[in-house]
Amino acid sequence: MRRFIVGFLATIGTLVLLAIVAGAAFFASGPFSPKPLPQQMVLSLDLRSLPPETTSTGLLSGGLFGSSRDIIETVQLLWQAADDPRVVGLYVEIGDEAGGLARVQELRQAIAHFRGKGKFAVGFAESLGSGGNHVADYYLAAALEQIWLQPSGGFGVTGIAVETPFLKGGLDKLGVKVEGGKRYEYKSAPDSFTETGYARPARENLQQLIDSLFGQFVADVARDRKMEAGQLRRLIDNAPLESEEARRDGLVDKIGYRADALEDVYQRANGKRELVTLAEYAGDEARPQTRGEVIALVRASGAIMSGGGRSSPLEDEAAANAEDVVEALEDASQAKDVRAIVLRIDSPGGTYPAADAIADAVGRARAAGKPVIVSMGDVAASGGYLAAVRGDVIVAQPTTITASIGVFSIWPMAQELLTSLGINVERVSVGRNAGMHSTFQPPSPAQRAAVNRELDVIYAAFTAQVAEFRNLDSNRIDAAARGRVFSGVDAKRAGLVDELGGLQLALNIAKAKAGVDEGRKVEIRRYPNDGDRLQRVLDHLFKLAGVSTAPSLGMPREVREALAKFGVAARPGNVRLPPLPPLWR
Repeated sequence: MRRFIVGFLATIGTLVLLAIVAGAAFFASGPFSPKPLPQQMVLSLDLRSLPPETTSTGLLSGGLFGSSRDIIETVQLLWQAADDPRVVGLYVEIGDEAGGLARVQELRQAIAHFRGKGKFAVGFAESLGSGGNHVADYYLAAALEQIWLQPSGGFGVTGIAVETPFLKGGLDKLGVKVEGGKRYEYKSAPDSFTETGYARPARENLQQLIDSLFGQFVADVARDRKMEAGQLRRLIDNAPLESEEARRDGLVDKIGYRADALEDVYQRANGKRELVTLAEYAGDEARPQTRGEVIALVRASGAIMSGGGRSSPLEDEAAANAEDVVEALEDASQAKDVRAIVLRIDSPGGTYPAADAIADAVGRARAAGKPVIVSMGDVAASGGYLAAVRGDVIVAQPTTITASIGVFSIWPMAQELLTSLGINVERVSVGRNAGMHSTFQPPSPAQRAAVNRELDVIYAAFTAQVAEFRNLDSNRIDAAARGRVFSGVDAKRAGLVDELGGLQLALNIAKAKAGVDEGRKVEIRRYPNDGDRLQRVLDHLFKLAGVSTAPSLGMPREVREALAKFGVAARPGNVRLPPLPPLWR
C-alpha cells in the first residue's frame, strides 16, 4: 500500500511539474514574454540577504522555480553590467549583517569594477549592524559611492563577536559522555562536547582569526570612507550611534527613507523613474555575451561527503557529494574545448576519504593537461582545504576561513543515562573491536588505542599531502597544521594559498595557465550544468512512480509540443531538459 501511495503521489507530482513547465513555455513564448529593456537603465540589487554560494535545489525550499541567484552568477552579471553602455548605475538594498565576509568581498570587487567604469552606485539601509556582532552589511555598504541610512535605523556596527556553547557540563549531568579524539590542540570543533570552555590554544587561534578579519574590515572601510583606520576603530568602539551621528562622523552620507534614496537615484539617471532588477537583466538577450574560450567551473559546496546523494527530490542539498564533484572534474578534463578548470570550494570539511577523492580527481585533471585553479569562498577548511591542495594555484579571499589541517572523531556514549533510567543494553558480537563506536557501551582500552591509531594515520597522510603539494618543510607544515584555522591573509603567509582575490582573479589565472590571451572573452561552463536541477527532480519522481518514459504517462501531443518549444525533449527513455545558459565575462 505504501509503495502504491508513493508511486501515485509521485506520478501526480510529475504531471504537475510537466504542466508547470508547459505553462512556462507558453508564458515565455507568448504575450507574457519579457519586454526589451530600456536603452538607459539602473540596476536594482537586493542584498538584504546575500546570494548563497549555490542556490537551493530542494523543491520544498523553493530552489526549483525560485528566482534567487547564487554569488557567482550575481557577480558575473555585475561584471557584465559594468561593460554594458545601457547600464548607468546601481541601486542596492543593504541589510544582511551576518553574511559571509568572503562573499561580501566578491561583491565589493564587482562593485569596484562597476564604479571603475564611471557608473554610480547608491545603497540604502534601514539600519546598519543592528545585531551588534558582525560587520557584513556595513562592509558591503562602504564599497558604494553613497550610503543612505533611515533616520530611525541607527548605526550599530560594534565589531565581530563569536560565541561557542560548551555542552560538556550539561551532558555530564545527563549521564552522556563523548568518546573520541582529535589531532591536534587547535582542532577545536569537538571541544563543544568535550570541554567546559575554550582551551588556551583554541582561544588564541580564534582570536587571531577574528583580529585578522576585523583588521581587513577596518583597513578597507577606512580607505573607502577616506578616514584614518584609528578614527574608524574609535567610532566603532563608541557605537551604537544615532543615524545623524553616523552621518556627522562620515560613516554614512545621507539620512532619509527609501523613497528619498530612490529619488536621488532617479535624478542621477536623468529623471528615469524605473529600475531594472537583476533577474530582468539576466533574462535580457541584449546584454554582453561574446563567445570565447571555455573555462569549466566545478563547485564543491557544503560538507564533503561520500554517497549517492539525496534520497528525495524534496530535500535540500546541504552537502557536496564527492562522487558528483569527481565526475564533474573528470567530464571537464575530458572535454576537448575546455581550456582550464576553476574549482570553487565553499566547505567547512567532511570525511577524509571523500575529500581525498576530490583531491585525487584534481591531480588527474592536471595530469590530463587541464590547469586547475582553486577559488575559495567563505570557508575552505579541513576537508575543504584537502580538496584544494593539489590545484595549480589556490586563490582565497582575504577573509576566507581556511586550513584547519587536522582530524577528529567523536561519538556520544549514553551508558550512564540509560542505567539511570533502568535500561540495560547487552551485546552479542564477533570480532575483538566489533561495536567499538557504540552509543550504549564504552570502548575498551584496545579500542581507544585503535581510534587513536586511525587519527594518527589520517593526520600523517593529510599533512604529507599538504607538505608535498605546497612544498613545505617539516617546520612550516607543523606551524600551518595541528588544526589551526587561518584567514586567507594568514594562510598566504603560511604558504597554504598562492593568491588573494575572488573568482575573477581565479578566471584570469586560468586563462593565463591555459595560454588564452588576456583580452579574450571566456565562456564559463558549469559542470554539472545547473539546468540539471529540474531534471534530477523529474528523474527521481519518475523513479518513485516506477515510470521510465514520458510517453508511458500518456502525455498529450499538445503538451509534448509545448515542452519542445521550451527546449524540453520528451521522448522514449527520458525527459531531457535544456541546460541553463552559460556565464560570460
